[in-house]
Amino acid sequence: MACPDVRCARGARVRARGTRVPSPARHPIRAAALAALLGLLPPPALDAANSAADGAASWWRQLHVCDLRGAPLNPAARWFVVVFLGQECPVSNVSIPVLNRLAAEFAPRGFAFVGAYVDPTADLGTLRAHATDYAVGFPTADDRGHRLVQAAGATYTPEVAVFSAGGAKLYDGRIDDRVGESGAARPAAAHQELRDVLVALASGSPGPFRGIAGYGCAIPEAVSK
Repeated sequence: MACPDVRCARGARVRARGTRVPSPARHPIRAAALAALLGLLPPPALDAANSAADGAASWWRQLHVCDLRGAPLNPAARWFVVVFLGQECPVSNVSIPVLNRLAAEFAPRGFAFVGAYVDPTADLGTLRAHATDYAVGFPTADDRGHRLVQAAGATYTPEVAVFSAGGAKLYDGRIDDRVGESGAARPAAAHQELRDVLVALASGSPGPFRGIAGYGCAIPEAVSK
């Protein structure tokens, strides 16, 4: 389904199950569920991971995020890592190789990286060309309307926000300290805040984590329609 300029939505599907009742002796788990329905046993607890996934579908889809070709962008993940990108921001551009490495390392562990392009004056062709030229290795979103910017409270590129599957903001700040407050770049980062947060989450720490503001380019104001 194409993603319109203002919003996009996805239809929901409902799967119906048959009504045949299995033999309790041969299917004890199903028998327990049937007993719960009849009020003989308390209902089974919902799986926490499945509940979180349902929450992710709800809060993320309400933002109507679209990719750079207008298609809905709804990744399935335990955590969402949203990086705000500016196609003309040198600090943002120099961060892309670092982000590519982090995405490759942590995507198998349940993290969905999304690069949100935020310049409201840029056209989609320019943004697609930038993503190709800089070899962005994770999905990119059209956030020229600043829905993700507002959800994160982001103010500069390349600011990064990490959300839980249920939509709670767990981190908001810099990727690392390779570029200092004066704009001077180090050969390598001394502190890698984003990576530390991802490692902690993957290891079971619930967060939230204290964010440190980074250096970059101010996000321009969205154009009123």
